[in-house]
Amino acid sequence: MNTVVKDKVEIGLVLQGGGALGAYEFGAIEALLELMDAIHAEGRTVTLAAVTGVSIGAINAACVVGATDRADAKRRLQLLWSELSLESRNYWWGIASQDFALFGVHGFYKPRYDYWNVFRWTNFYNTEPMLGTLARHVNFTALNNSPTTFVVTAVDVSSGELVRFCNHPHKGEKRTEIGPRHVLASGSLPPGFPATPIGDANFWDGGIVDNTPLGDAIDAFSGSDDVDRILVVMNLFRSKRAAPKNMIEVNDRLSELRYGNRLRQDGANAAVINELLQTVEALYAAVPVEARDPQLVDKVSRAQRFKTLGAITNIDLADAGLMKEAGLSAESRDSGAFRDFSAAGIQRRREAGYKLARLKLQDVFRTRGLLPVLH
Repeated sequence: MNTVVKDKVEIGLVLQGGGALGAYEFGAIEALLELMDAIHAEGRTVTLAAVTGVSIGAINAACVVGATDRADAKRRLQLLWSELSLESRNYWWGIASQDFALFGVHGFYKPRYDYWNVFRWTNFYNTEPMLGTLARHVNFTALNNSPTTFVVTAVDVSSGELVRFCNHPHKGEKRTEIGPRHVLASGSLPPGFPATPIGDANFWDGGIVDNTPLGDAIDAFSGSDDVDRILVVMNLFRSKRAAPKNMIEVNDRLSELRYGNRLRQDGANAAVINELLQTVEALYAAVPVEARDPQLVDKVSRAQRFKTLGAITNIDLADAGLMKEAGLSAESRDSGAFRDFSAAGIQRRREAGYKLARLKLQDVFRTRGLLPVLH
């Protein structure tokens, strides 16, 4: 296959919500940033056009964009996840390691103790600790001044609308001066966590409406023809699993299906979109150049950007072939992995995310001529 190699590369990164599964993203981001350094070493200009995220993905995204460079982004992620890791020696009563987080996660959330008021509760935990964690590990000055488009989403509890908090004007919405509360709002998943107040509104987790904000990343790409655009997303939730054996596993499986299948549906829709775009392009080519008014040219140009959907680099945990190639077991280790903040669980997922992303992205970048092909 002949590939036209372009000197400028734009990467859009889409990060899902999924609790402790965000450690997979941690490892995958490390692999991506390393490969971006390798592309740069080949003499090409490579930039993050956009990083969009929901929930734990919003927290990871803030560390990446709220950094001075790629090395600083990796350092900030490492410090963040070190703070979120639970050491088993502190939990001597013998509960399963994946359930340590039921008692709180230092730097993230802590249980409520006002039991006398339990009939008026609308949440089980207090998330104030995360505001301090974000302030420590995210350079919000760098984030708000970054050329990279940063978008996190949250749901207005009263209106039910999905709201975007963006460091640049985006989709007709004004720029937001991003702070810790905007990131926390994106991860305020009920009924565990309380709504996060910002201004006159209260916000819940954006994943309730859309756990994979692809469109926000696509819209941030430039329209230049001399740029190679690559959209990267990691699907944190498995599509297949054995039937649940108890009510906890039923709830866990419900979360997987609720938050993980949207991306797979978008992939199927992308094929339909691309077919329509091919038809549009064929009809456009039949229009004489002198008859193409500026409005038509602009509409076709904007529509062509959506062909990026057909080139999603989906690092999918359900890809048995990729997992085998990475030397990982395709069998699920546990049901409630998204609440497993044990140090061992986080490290295991970080390493797996790194291996999966490294293999997948190396292949993508080599196919596009951005990295040397190994012989």
